[in-house]
Amino acid sequence: MKTNRNLLQAVRMYKFQSLFIKSLILIFLLVIVPFTGLSIVMYVQMNKAIETEISGVNMNALYRVKDSIDTIFKQMDHVSLEMIYQDDVGSFMLSPSDTNDLSTKMQSIHDKISMYTRSFKYMDSIYVFSEKNTYMLSNRFDSPLTEFDDKTWYKNVYQKMDSNRTFMDLRKRNDTYPFYISFTRPAYLYENKIGAVTANIDIEELRKFLNQADKQLENTYIVGGDVVVYSHNRNDFMSNIRDIDLLNRAEILTEITSPTSSIKTIHKQKYIVSVLPSEDKNLTYISLLPLNNYEQKMKDLRTFLYVFSAIGVIIVLVVSILISIKTFSPVNQIMSMIEDQEKLEPLMDSNEKSKWNEVRTITSSIFRTLDAKKGLEQELQLRMHSLRKAQTIALQNQTTPHFLYNTLETIKYLAIELTKGHNQVSKMVTALSDLLRRSLDTDQPLTDIRDEIQHAKQYVDIMQARYPNKFDVIWQVQESLLSCQILKISIQPLLENAFQHGIIPTRNPGQIIITGLRTSDGIVITVSDNGKGMPEDQLVSLQQKLASGVNLEEKHIGLKNLNQRIKLLFGDAYGVFITPNLHRGLAVFIVIPEKSDSQDIE
Repeated sequence: MKTNRNLLQAVRMYKFQSLFIKSLILIFLLVIVPFTGLSIVMYVQMNKAIETEISGVNMNALYRVKDSIDTIFKQMDHVSLEMIYQDDVGSFMLSPSDTNDLSTKMQSIHDKISMYTRSFKYMDSIYVFSEKNTYMLSNRFDSPLTEFDDKTWYKNVYQKMDSNRTFMDLRKRNDTYPFYISFTRPAYLYENKIGAVTANIDIEELRKFLNQADKQLENTYIVGGDVVVYSHNRNDFMSNIRDIDLLNRAEILTEITSPTSSIKTIHKQKYIVSVLPSEDKNLTYISLLPLNNYEQKMKDLRTFLYVFSAIGVIIVLVVSILISIKTFSPVNQIMSMIEDQEKLEPLMDSNEKSKWNEVRTITSSIFRTLDAKKGLEQELQLRMHSLRKAQTIALQNQTTPHFLYNTLETIKYLAIELTKGHNQVSKMVTALSDLLRRSLDTDQPLTDIRDEIQHAKQYVDIMQARYPNKFDVIWQVQESLLSCQILKISIQPLLENAFQHGIIPTRNPGQIIITGLRTSDGIVITVSDNGKGMPEDQLVSLQQKLASGVNLEEKHIGLKNLNQRIKLLFGDAYGVFITPNLHRGLAVFIVIPEKSDSQDIE
């Protein structure tokens, strides 16, 4: 109960920042995301499997249609070929029209024709034609060619044949009705065509026959070239496939050389379009099966996945909560121990080490840290007391600089009043006041190099007024560096050091050169002089102390202060470096990073 109470208390206190809530969300996502992905993959795969199954069923039905049609066409081809090779048919084709035994031969041929037409319900008629006597025999009636009722046959079929093979023609009898698929076999004597036998299939009867054998022919088509040879819909017989909306939108017009099935959306309805080309007779079998016939299977699949996903999410949520509670239990123990610090003291006894675990080790470390914190707090109180004393002294010491600044301003205005205008004294006092004012302005540690140079030049003006013709100052700072940031009051101490320790001890006039360059290390400001210089042992000692950052003797406090300020702001890679000048004197370098915005330093 206490664990649950602490758990609820932590949730109420920290809300979404609670470790329990974060762990619960993380565990839930780590499980539910793969679970959801697996469910989606499962649905896609099962959906694809169903579509593949339906596509296979559709293609198998199309193969059955193809086999039936191929069998029928072979039968018609066989009938026409068999009739050609009958002796009485050959005699009929070679006999003149006035032969006495012609009627006997015609009766024998009629018997064969009746046998075939009665055997095949879809066979409408058989024509036996003799070119020599221009007479036509059929199961309907016999007559000379000129009086035969199928007058388009001779022109549209017989006259187009030019080789000894079976011809298949899609046509209408007398260009009206019925629709025929005609299989015509010509008869040749040597190289002369002497007649032909035609077996005519009535497409309407063929449709009825196929529907009895297979009920899945609603959207099945047989296409020869661009013409519909067969369709479940009688109105589509002999139509161009471009005129049939379903075929046109299914894009069957492209040449297909192998069996294929694909899913296409036509009029916002999905169809499985199966195409089966046939080398025999150059026909293409097409079936368009609406997927809504199998919608119940898809619906059952979706229902199963929804239920599966819902149960899975509930299980995952329960497991996530249990794992999160178990994960939060050590944290809960630590929180309880921290709340009851006095009760935890016995745990620190070395006699209890055998009972320790990770939680007790962590809490032991926490309380050791708390003890150390108490000691630090006591030390901090002592330091704060010392700091308040130091602040009081600093406030007292600030009186002198401000007093000097105000006094200098008063002297400047008195000098201007006595001479009725600006003079050398007022200019020096102004420069000195400005130097003092900049020294007191410590709000921002950085300033532009342009501003720092202006500050240094004011110092140079004062020193040149005190020591006229004693030294020259040459400025060689790149124009592109003037907007970069530099530590306040950094060039002036170097000038002062060069002047006091380099130029003044010599009798001859001196020269100070200030250069500013951009290098791979950053910005380098160099102040070099041709003054007295420094003995080698002192120079080495000074270089070591600058590199180590230890306190320097009083006369070098300016360099030490500047070096430490640079390192505090920019890091140990930067600072002040000193070397002998090439011919005489010293060269002092300031190396700082290239910064264009003081906010980067802060």
